[in-house]
Amino acid sequence: MKTLCSLLAFLLLPVAVHASEGTKRTKPNILVIVADDLGYGDIGIHGGKTVPTPNIDKLAKSGVRCTSGYVSAPYCSPSRAGLLAGRYQTRFGHEFNPHVGLEGKLGLPLDQRTIANLLRSAGYATGLVGKWHQGFSKDHHPQARGFDDFFGFLVGGHNYALRNDAKPKFGNAMAQNVIHRGREIVQPDGFATDVFTDEAIGFMNRQKENPWFLYLAYNAVHTPLEIDPRLKDRVPSGVTDTARRGYLALLLGLDDAVGRIMTHLQQSGADRDTLLIFISDNGGSGLFPFLAYNTGINFPLRGNKGQTLEGGIRVPFFVAWPGRLPAGKTYDHPVIALDILPTACALAGVKTPANIDGVDLMPHLLGERNEPPHDAIFWRFGPQKAVRKGNWSLVDYRDFEKKTNSGWELYDLANDISQKRNVADANPKVVADLTQAWQRWDTQNIAPLWHGSPTEDPTAPKKK
Repeated sequence: MKTLCSLLAFLLLPVAVHASEGTKRTKPNILVIVADDLGYGDIGIHGGKTVPTPNIDKLAKSGVRCTSGYVSAPYCSPSRAGLLAGRYQTRFGHEFNPHVGLEGKLGLPLDQRTIANLLRSAGYATGLVGKWHQGFSKDHHPQARGFDDFFGFLVGGHNYALRNDAKPKFGNAMAQNVIHRGREIVQPDGFATDVFTDEAIGFMNRQKENPWFLYLAYNAVHTPLEIDPRLKDRVPSGVTDTARRGYLALLLGLDDAVGRIMTHLQQSGADRDTLLIFISDNGGSGLFPFLAYNTGINFPLRGNKGQTLEGGIRVPFFVAWPGRLPAGKTYDHPVIALDILPTACALAGVKTPANIDGVDLMPHLLGERNEPPHDAIFWRFGPQKAVRKGNWSLVDYRDFEKKTNSGWELYDLANDISQKRNVADANPKVVADLTQAWQRWDTQNIAPLWHGSPTEDPTAPKKK
């Protein structure tokens, strides 16, 4: 009898393993890594050569590189609000960074369900490590917005050296320079990028038996441009500008962190059960000494953080899933960070809310659907506007030198990715059609619930 039982167990083992793997595949882990103010042209896969970024490049080559990947705002908090809600943040008034106004009203509006809310309802363990920037009150806290675990900071920026900092660089009545574990203030020891990576790996280790969603929101390469002493010798000696050296050191640290995350996934065997998405929250901030200036280079794109030109809104956008998505593929139709929520919901078996603006990207990335995911995508950021439809980009951006807006300009991105040749006069019908499309879209938006301070957000309309 014992021999018979052993034989049956052996014969049934492949079936059990297959069933287990099938269960995992129906609810994969979902890891979203967000860099902060990353220069589009500073990473190797996009032509950057000043410092190597082998791990970010490897991630890009391990899956699908979306060459026209966008975020829904050229600024930190509204971009993240769109990602978390799967909706244009202008639909619910989160147009600017939440720094000016009543604490209880600042942040991702409480009637918006987040990707964490939805995935937790499907049995996912949900975690946030790093930057939140979606409100400071107890009701806006990550653990009130669907996240089981939280380790990081609530505000828009944070020092990197986490101990013995007598002069916090980001501190005001609602933006304290502190690290939280859950709702408690803690005092970790180390450099923020490394500490956040440790915490992310710890979260993944604790959830080996459960499908998990991790939102890993690094503050690198946002200011302050602090240099980890262990990395200073890896910055080329030929780079003499102090700010640029700090930025490059943060980029090296970010690349190392991505490498650690990928190595952990591979060594733990979780990589084939994990959808991994890497983006930046907006373009690099290489324009003048405001807008959290960090020397980021967006070439060949024109423009910077805070502008609706391509350099402010087009970002690195990589989607990897070994064994499921092809490696080394590029996808050229425009996609946007709003698509992350419905993609995750489809994989988790969660009903996607009816009011979202994103779409499930998997059928498109797998080649099951050939049409573009979006007929057009849109932006509104104060007086700035933009719409992309096909290869056309119609944009009204803020010229910070002239302190005025450009008015509508039209660019053919297929032949002019750097937006150097305004072809509006030669294509009046295209301008009229896209203007009308933007206006129809804008009728579904609401007025901003608050305005950023003039020094932080020069695009914000002044209060009357």
